[in-house]
Amino acid sequence: MNTRQLGFGALAGLAAAMGLGRFVYTPILPLMQEQTGMSPGSTAIVATFNYLGYFLGAFALAIWPRLARSTALLRASLLALVASEVAMVLSVNVPLWSAVRLIAGLASAVVFVYCAGAVAGTAAAGVAFCGVGVGIAASGLLVVGLGEVVGWRALWWVSALATAVFGVFAWRLPPGGPGTVARPDGAAPPRPGIAGWAIGISYFLEGLGYIVLGTFLVAAVAVGGRPWEGPAAWVTVGLAAAVSPLIWARLRRYRSAETLLVIALLLQVVSAVLPALVRGPVSAAVSAVLFGGTFIGAVMLSMEVGARIGVPRSAAVLTTGYGIGQILGPLVVAPMLGDGYDAAFLTAGGVLVAAAVLAAVARWTAPDRVAVGS
Repeated sequence: MNTRQLGFGALAGLAAAMGLGRFVYTPILPLMQEQTGMSPGSTAIVATFNYLGYFLGAFALAIWPRLARSTALLRASLLALVASEVAMVLSVNVPLWSAVRLIAGLASAVVFVYCAGAVAGTAAAGVAFCGVGVGIAASGLLVVGLGEVVGWRALWWVSALATAVFGVFAWRLPPGGPGTVARPDGAAPPRPGIAGWAIGISYFLEGLGYIVLGTFLVAAVAVGGRPWEGPAAWVTVGLAAAVSPLIWARLRRYRSAETLLVIALLLQVVSAVLPALVRGPVSAAVSAVLFGGTFIGAVMLSMEVGARIGVPRSAAVLTTGYGIGQILGPLVVAPMLGDGYDAAFLTAGGVLVAAAVLAAVARWTAPDRVAVGS
């Protein structure tokens, strides 16, 4: 398989796993609440089970890394994603939805790790990570185009079909290698010290803060606005996320990963607090662009920082903390949702400020700091 085929296959897999299989719940959520009468607190619980599934899947693959290169498991997970979306229409039932979204989380973690491993260290990686944004944009376009003419059940059926289409293109994606990354100079990795703790806690807080926007941005924008504004904001998130990996990779030529991570997190603070402070479609669009343009970048940059400063098993350790943050995020803000989303978004902004401060600490205290661009 050549580089172009590899990149496109991984892009399709990430679009199926993340943009649709995992995050399609976000643009459909306002319609589900309106047409079923489910409270924001109940839908937050459903979201939490999805994040729990993702955490459990990533943690299992960290313990048994061979599973992360299993083509059979990839294909089973793609099928599970489609089945989980179909199962959402069976009943209006929070326990059922929670179980279904737990399975979707597990499956999306498997597909994400497999696809990321398939392109690791290759020229296809930048293109592949654009798939997250492509899938998010696709999920938003489905709701923009169909949300006013069909019910929430029909949207889940259409999203299942779209996930299946992307899954077909990822079906034959070959696995990556075991993938250990050595330092360029061949030296032993430095001891992470304070910087290791700082980046670990920062990434945990990023997971906690960003997931509030990732779960409730569409619902918040839809309150008091026209029906298309919420899904349109999600399309904007997806389009920004689709190009952001290429932008951050280019910026990385001129600045250190630590510096860029601080910038990304501060921009994400703005994306969190803006909808709470300023109403209207312009504010929603700016927030969506900033959110979509930073959350994939924060993942890429945090992983690079953790590996460079010598965090032991950095990918597994950081992903575990990030996953725990995602689980806690909806639970932390659920009691705040009775009177709207402003308090939840301001809380997320505060959490992201703390994440940015700790990323700055990691920058200042990192062992063996890179002099150029730092």
